[in-house]
Amino acid sequence: MGPRKSARLLVSALAALTLLAASCATGDDTGSESPNEPIIVGGTLGLSGDYATSSAAYKAAYDFWVNKVNSEGGLLGRKVKLIIYDDESNPTTAQQLYQRLINEDGADLLLAPYSTQVGGAIVPITERAGKVLWDGGFVSQELHARNKMIVTSWPYQDHQYGRPLFEYFKTLPAGERPKSLALVTAQNPFTLVVRTGYEGKEGVLNYAKQAGMRVVFDEEYDQKATDVTGLIQKAKATNPDVFIALSLPNDGALIAKTVHQQKFQPDFYCSCGSQVTTLPTWRDLGEAGNNVMSTTTAWPTQDNPGLEELAQHLEEKLDYQEMPAYGAGGLAILQVMEQAVEGTASLDQTRLRNYLNGRTFDTAVGELRYNPDGTLAFGALLTQFQDDHNEIIWPEEEATGKARVPLR
Repeated sequence: MGPRKSARLLVSALAALTLLAASCATGDDTGSESPNEPIIVGGTLGLSGDYATSSAAYKAAYDFWVNKVNSEGGLLGRKVKLIIYDDESNPTTAQQLYQRLINEDGADLLLAPYSTQVGGAIVPITERAGKVLWDGGFVSQELHARNKMIVTSWPYQDHQYGRPLFEYFKTLPAGERPKSLALVTAQNPFTLVVRTGYEGKEGVLNYAKQAGMRVVFDEEYDQKATDVTGLIQKAKATNPDVFIALSLPNDGALIAKTVHQQKFQPDFYCSCGSQVTTLPTWRDLGEAGNNVMSTTTAWPTQDNPGLEELAQHLEEKLDYQEMPAYGAGGLAILQVMEQAVEGTASLDQTRLRNYLNGRTFDTAVGELRYNPDGTLAFGALLTQFQDDHNEIIWPEEEATGKARVPLR
């Protein structure tokens, strides 16, 4: 090969590399597939195992959204294909499945799994892949502080889960405010932060201290325990004004049954971990679930986009009598993702993440405006399960009913 021909080839190669670099620099990535190929949205849920009840609410919301979006023409003019694997409520299984979603399925957009325990296990995988993790499935202030590619739809993080209850206490006349607290906490990364807070801030113990309440009982328990009789007997013996259980759905139901069986009757009882009272299984507890407080993000009485339609869908398709917190949160994160994709006309992960900064998104849980770490300003509702349904009892401007006190 002569020197002139070699020079021409070198110039052509450099020009091609320059064009490639320029195209990458624009970040105008609408996916590696052709416009006729679907956009793949992927994730996992614990459709079996400990987290099946909560995960079913997420899956119903996801199905509602993808059917609605595809009926309206899809995203960026392309149909959406939803791939949700069953991680069996197991962190190791979830890790394997997210590797599959990224490396084999070629997922364009990733949804988070349910629970901090499972979600924390897959964050390093999505981070290495440079993917935004659209997170309606778990909360963790610590993970947000470490990874700015996590985007939440929950307007309160783990260290703030007890806050609605203590804000409600502030609305009571001084003479009616509780003075003592018994607390039981599941040995789970999520609930432990609900208890102690994050970097010394918030958390149930700090809220109690600020309110001048004595913590008369504070004990952890195995989340997979099948008998908590001894634990509840010890809590009952302290005769507290308030009983708080920081639990996940299955153990939360077990604790409620045991409280009822042991005739433990504090003035206030909050299942202030997972949002259990809005799950369809809570009404199965009968009297044991009655007058128990919890939290949620949104309620059909609010005029939030898609919320009423989702509630109707859940009732018609799954016989859900009330809006589960996980349904609203699951729809909201997809609404944020949809607005970001359409707003950027792109699937480029950095562009999508940057698009959130300084913008407000209309969702099923209200208007969301993001902090730099992907979290949101605090906002929550305090619920109480009364007879066969939930009432919102705080904040006052959203209340649908008044609290029943004492518990029984």
